[in-house]
Amino acid sequence: MDSLKSGIWPRSVPLWMAGVYVALFIIRPWEELFPWLGDLRFERVYALCMIASVALSKKRHFEMSFQALTVVLFVLSMGLSAVFAFNTSLAGDAFLEYLKLIVFYFVLIMVVRTPYQLVFIVTCYIAAMTAYLAKSQWEFFFHGQNRYDMGVYRLIGIESTFGGPNSLAMSIVVSLPMLLFLWTVRKEFSSEWPRLARKWFPILLASYFILAISSIILTNSRSGMLSMILFVALVIIGRKGVFRKSAYFLLGGLMLLTIWHLAPEDNRERFMTIWNPEAGPENARVSADGRIEGYKAGMIMFDRFPITGVGVGNFITYRVVYVDGIALEAHNLAGELLGETGVVGGISFALMVLVTLVNCYKVRTIARKNRFDPAIGVLSGLGKACRNAVILLAFEGLFGHNLLRFNWLWLAAFSILALQSARMSMKTRGKVLNNDHSQVVLQGFRKRSH
Repeated sequence: MDSLKSGIWPRSVPLWMAGVYVALFIIRPWEELFPWLGDLRFERVYALCMIASVALSKKRHFEMSFQALTVVLFVLSMGLSAVFAFNTSLAGDAFLEYLKLIVFYFVLIMVVRTPYQLVFIVTCYIAAMTAYLAKSQWEFFFHGQNRYDMGVYRLIGIESTFGGPNSLAMSIVVSLPMLLFLWTVRKEFSSEWPRLARKWFPILLASYFILAISSIILTNSRSGMLSMILFVALVIIGRKGVFRKSAYFLLGGLMLLTIWHLAPEDNRERFMTIWNPEAGPENARVSADGRIEGYKAGMIMFDRFPITGVGVGNFITYRVVYVDGIALEAHNLAGELLGETGVVGGISFALMVLVTLVNCYKVRTIARKNRFDPAIGVLSGLGKACRNAVILLAFEGLFGHNLLRFNWLWLAAFSILALQSARMSMKTRGKVLNNDHSQVVLQGFRKRSH
């Protein structure tokens, strides 16, 4: 069984290195906080050490799956797009950056072996997001770090890759299903923790919820605000029974109304430009129209290069030279995907996302057939969270170019790990029952293996 120190800390070096990498990847200290780390190639050095620890570990495990195959197919389609790109240099840089995400996908697949470890990695993700948003708001309120555009001051992140207002709002919204999942399983997950840790865990989760909602408002991202409403709708729809749905509908509506009345006037006016362009400055309407123009530009590229597109990372360059002269990204997933990777990339990406959703459904199906197994119940909750996060990502894709985001691959990894763990838990429970053992409780969730 996985040895835990004080009932909380997994004793697995590769797992810990993966958890730390999650935080490093989100906070990205070498970009803004400590630029000198970039000169030292800190991310690359750490990643190589993490890969070495996985390779040397006797606890690593890899089970080939159709999900892993779809990930490989998608990265091959991107490689093909890079080979036939308009500018192979730009495509090569973008492709190599994405390869880092692929490597970490397989690291997760190999180091996570139990349901507890899987929830532990999700906790590392939310913990990193908490630190990220706390630092971002500190800089916003006490040091005036923001971006002024669209007539409002907007919260930005503490790094440059995903730190733009819209991108930051997207990161927050996609994390909300994972936050809700951790809240629902907090007692099972922390059942063997020290008393003080059990007490503080829900407080920290509640703190992140407050940081997340306030940060979405401060980004003044209309897509982020819409996605937050969609998240509330998904939570309501996911409840069982008319009474529960009604209760959550009232609770969700009350929460949104409270947020609306507490939000500053500038934020409310920014949101109202969605249905009333006159409520804000002219550039707010231009921004919305720009997404439509970006989609059209992507479709022009797709029409000219239907098989492999113009190449990953080539959207702006090709658009400026051969389309409409506008030096902007697509600002939507469809235009970016088909314009840069063509039908080959489009099909392989859609297949990867579809398999992620199917895995989530399979976990939920196993849970319905094994209602008395708490481990599978926890994994079912994670499957539901992954499904909702994928839906939110796809919705955000209507307003932003999020094809190369890490979230797609992390969710793919979480979904297949949840499915594999559910199947293993089901087999283990079957063996226990065949041996006439009647008590199958949290041991399934906390099952640890040497």
